[in-house]
Amino acid sequence: MPSLTPLLANFNANELTLLSSFGDSRSYQKDDVVITQGEENDHLYLVLKGKIEVLQEVDGVDQVVAVLEAGDSLGEVSIFDPGPASATVRAASEAEVWLITRDSLDGLHAANPKVAYRLLTRITTCLSKRMRDMNDKLVDLANR
Repeated sequence: MPSLTPLLANFNANELTLLSSFGDSRSYQKDDVVITQGEENDHLYLVLKGKIEVLQEVDGVDQVVAVLEAGDSLGEVSIFDPGPASATVRAASEAEVWLITRDSLDGLHAANPKVAYRLLTRITTCLSKRMRDMNDKLVDLANR
């Protein structure tokens, strides 16, 4: 698995091989649904190739709220707090994703706590950055 994402930056080849053995690679065709809004999700996804659209239903119409490309990740919250997906995710082109479940992450921790810790640290850093960005947007909206 190539180190395409900030979540996997600085992992060596052996660590990437270990990580890949605890996850699963899946291919999607354009318009295939990866995640359905409201359905249970406990996966972290890394986009390996192609484009993925994140959609939220607004007044009965799906609106694209983000387009993710190779190197992007999604589902970081679900790995810690499994529950209903907050958005539908579909392939905007042929795409390949790598995913890991919460249970598989626990297995990774048992096999190699150091690698699991590094991955978890990267996930929490990503979530913290997104929370800071959202806070900045809320402050901007409040000051208008």
